[in-house]
Amino acid sequence: MSGDHHDVIVIGTGAGGGTFAHRLAPTGKRVLLLERGAYLPRERDDWDSGAVFVRGEYRAGPTSSTTPTSSTPASSPVSAP
Repeated sequence: MSGDHHDVIVIGTGAGGGTFAHRLAPTGKRVLLLERGAYLPRERDDWDSGAVFVRGEYRAGPTSSTTPTSSTPASSPVSAP
């Protein structure tokens, strides 16, 4: 990956980063999305603020590291899983 060129690097694919990358998709820019931690499967509790914030069921562990999750040319469609 050291020789790859990216026009834009988006750190974090949450509400802001994901929306920004989606808006860049039709521009033709090469966008690199970086995310910390493992893939979070889509589950009912992902959307439950009590599970996320009160019970802390979705916290990043100490073994998490910043790793690239994809290197997608923005001309490719960006879609949610």
